[in-house]
Amino acid sequence: MKNAEIIYNKNFTIGEVDRRMYGSFVEHLGRCVYNGIYQPGHPAADQHGFRNDVKELIKELGVTAIRYPGGNFVSGYDWKDGIGPRENRPVRKEMAWNVLETNEVGTDEFGRFAEECGTEVLMAVNLGTGTPKEAAELVDYCNTDKGTYWSDLRRTNGTEKPHDFKVWCLGNEMDGEWQINMLKAGEYARKAKETAKMMKWMDPTAELIACGTCTNEVGHSSYGDWDLTVLEETYDYIDYLSLHRYFNYDPNKQLFYPMHDDESDIPFFFRDLQDYLNTIISACDFVKGKKRSDKTIHISFDEWGVITEAGAVPGGVSQEFGFANFRQLDAVIYGGLLCTFLNHSDRVKIACQSLLVNEGGMITTDPFGKAIRQATFYPFRDAAAYGKGITLKGIASMPSAVTNHHGEQETVTAACVYNEEKKEITVFATNCEMQEDVSLNLCFEQFGELKGIEWRELYDDDPYAKNTFAEEFRVAPITKELPNTHEGRITLNLKKHSWNVLRFKVN
Repeated sequence: MKNAEIIYNKNFTIGEVDRRMYGSFVEHLGRCVYNGIYQPGHPAADQHGFRNDVKELIKELGVTAIRYPGGNFVSGYDWKDGIGPRENRPVRKEMAWNVLETNEVGTDEFGRFAEECGTEVLMAVNLGTGTPKEAAELVDYCNTDKGTYWSDLRRTNGTEKPHDFKVWCLGNEMDGEWQINMLKAGEYARKAKETAKMMKWMDPTAELIACGTCTNEVGHSSYGDWDLTVLEETYDYIDYLSLHRYFNYDPNKQLFYPMHDDESDIPFFFRDLQDYLNTIISACDFVKGKKRSDKTIHISFDEWGVITEAGAVPGGVSQEFGFANFRQLDAVIYGGLLCTFLNHSDRVKIACQSLLVNEGGMITTDPFGKAIRQATFYPFRDAAAYGKGITLKGIASMPSAVTNHHGEQETVTAACVYNEEKKEITVFATNCEMQEDVSLNLCFEQFGELKGIEWRELYDDDPYAKNTFAEEFRVAPITKELPNTHEGRITLNLKKHSWNVLRFKVN
């Protein structure tokens, strides 16, 4: 059995975890919106057509923010198509996913849905085919109380109170060849700056997210250079830079750039994400220094996930998407990615898992039946419930394994959060070893003795086990007894390919 050791000291902190770390993403894609969150006529639908069973699972997940309405979809979307009486809304050919968009669900409907789910909305504006003026008008429609054409129209449409959306995305993946009206870095930077100016003139309290490079995958040539150009132009007008990344270990499932990783490479994913973050954070700080600014730009990692067999591919022929069926192994990857974000909590303030329902979803709906939790539901729920507070910096010695494409990589990923208000410490830990358990030795300094609260373990002996409508709890966590520490130390056995939540009470 391999060994892992981590030392956590009360005085060695990383940063406070922002509540929006536990965000998700809803796009007009496949069955995410239609026949996902929205399905009039379903037995669980409310009077507006949104499924109450899905709402309850979103609340259970602890989702704090939802990015909407895209995604590739937003770069061709006219938000005015989705307001007013439904019978008057146009049906459009939707170019990102090559389907017909009925516009039954729009800004007001989604704003009400998010409020009922207890989440805030990260609203995206169209900087593909859209204009700065149209973006500013959307802010006016959503956030002005009354007295302007657009705010009064919102009231006429049945939403008297402003939505008061505080965080806005300035477009989506604008350096991607697949994007509707892709822009060069300088073109996007100028457009984003002018849009940001107008949006903040409309609502000075708005927080704005500019598009960073949309991936660090090999082949994406704008990586890094794009970020410097955008930051130099927009730095004084934005609050966050957006990043996206999807990880894939199935060589047969290809997206825009060729992917070659397999199961052996899974431990590399977390190092890759860490390197990605460090590179872009360095770009942010380089521009900060160059401008001699006191302002710090934070990261909004507002699309992240794991590719499955049912994953969508931009463009091409019209596609009918069912739902992503995630494995136990995918849940372990989710846990490791969440740990990596937590270990950068000083700079990563927003993160949105992609997508929330069906296509890439942690929740899956049967159009004729129930909604179920995917295996990936549980690590997210655990992190959202117990990952609140200050992240501690660990000094670690980790086991490693040889991968097929990325050399030797560490196989255990962990994060530790101290909630001073509740006097609780939670350690999240993944073991990516496919064949071996790992002995984890934890040492807590400056805390005194800790009382074990519980150990939540997500494990199935079959790493490919999935939850289905017939067996919806095949992959689900169990609660185990967690011993107290002795002289500030404890040693535990992490099962192969498992996700673990270790909760302690501080005396």
